[in-house]
Amino acid sequence: MISLFFEGILLGLLVAVSLGPAFFAILQTGINKGFKYGIYMALGVLFSDILLVTISYLIGATIFDDPENKVYVGLIGGIILIIFGSVSWAKKPEILNRRRYANKEIKESNPFGYGVRGFFLNIANPFLFFFWFGALGFVGKNAIPGEILESTIIFFSGTFITIFATDVLKSFVGGKIKGFLKPRKEILLNKIVGLLLVTFGIILIFKTLGGFGFFQQLRSNLHLGKEIEAQYNVIAEKSTLNLILYKDSTFKERIETRGEEFISSGDWHFTDTINHIFEIEILKSDFDTIKIPQIRTYKIDFTGISLYIDTTSMLRSPIDFKINNNFYINSIIKSTLRVPNTSIDESKCNGWSLNKQQIRSVINNSVFVESHIWEDEFNLMPCMLDIQIEQANVLYQIQVNAGGWFSVNINDSTIYYGNYFEENKGLFLKNNIKVIE
Repeated sequence: MISLFFEGILLGLLVAVSLGPAFFAILQTGINKGFKYGIYMALGVLFSDILLVTISYLIGATIFDDPENKVYVGLIGGIILIIFGSVSWAKKPEILNRRRYANKEIKESNPFGYGVRGFFLNIANPFLFFFWFGALGFVGKNAIPGEILESTIIFFSGTFITIFATDVLKSFVGGKIKGFLKPRKEILLNKIVGLLLVTFGIILIFKTLGGFGFFQQLRSNLHLGKEIEAQYNVIAEKSTLNLILYKDSTFKERIETRGEEFISSGDWHFTDTINHIFEIEILKSDFDTIKIPQIRTYKIDFTGISLYIDTTSMLRSPIDFKINNNFYINSIIKSTLRVPNTSIDESKCNGWSLNKQQIRSVINNSVFVESHIWEDEFNLMPCMLDIQIEQANVLYQIQVNAGGWFSVNINDSTIYYGNYFEENKGLFLKNNIKVIE
């Protein structure tokens, strides 16, 4: 969060030295009417900027706070900053504006009138709204999901404190600044500000693409600087697996199924060189249902590769988990269930969660259900809790769904339990169709 504040200060410095009508209005007011009147005009400009940022936030907060939109937000924000930087680079000196404010005799004697003048002078610029909207896109890209409001306040606090402080300085030393700002120097300063804004926009775009895995995927697709250790192709029914192992202990896996392609990547190493067994750890994947990180073990034989399963682990199954026996909850992680080709409103999940005591009550009072009963009687909600439970020195993965059910998973096997307990109905967002009292 503190880094956002300093990034806001940097943007404030760029805005402060950007030579537009508001810059010269504050400067000339300080020269002609004095420091006090310049402060009032600076306040008017500040309030108009705050209003524009507030409007931008009200329009874009929901968009910017959605993790799935961050890549688009970052790209759009970067493009807007690049456009404004390019305009600043090409902008001619504000000679006419400067003469207008220098030669026009201002009749208002009430300092408040200068604040109103500064407010409307600044807000009348139609490009400012798009500029602040682009800056808010930068905040949305870097904000923690669910904390867009706090991030916006921190970032723009740094921005507006810097802008107002420099506006006060303009009013105070107006005469000296006026002598310095000759047309050639003004052009140079515009180009510097433009270059910095373009750089700011390019960095935002590169950070967005980097966070999205674009460059890593590009390097992976082009095999840049990588030597292949081995490559395997496995065809099973309507699916094709292509696995490339690189000598730098990384791998790329491509799965084609039902006309779709999914790419995963991560690290690999041999666990048993004598029996030709190796292990891959998936660290990144565009396949939504894969849990990251995930470890798979393969065995190499004369036919190629096949999934290798340690037979000692097969002694355990989900049915070994006893819901009424003692167990220990190791961890609880809130997650989202995404089902391909379906549209589910995830906003319902924002306030839903369960504590350890409630989870114990759900597990202890649920009933085992067959998969066809689970499909017919229970709702599939996007809200999930991924829970690791230890019982009798065995780890089980439990997934509690807000639709009134949970699953027990171990060794790629899953069984389901449903909530029919009346007192637990309030713990879920939706409950089963049939309720047994």
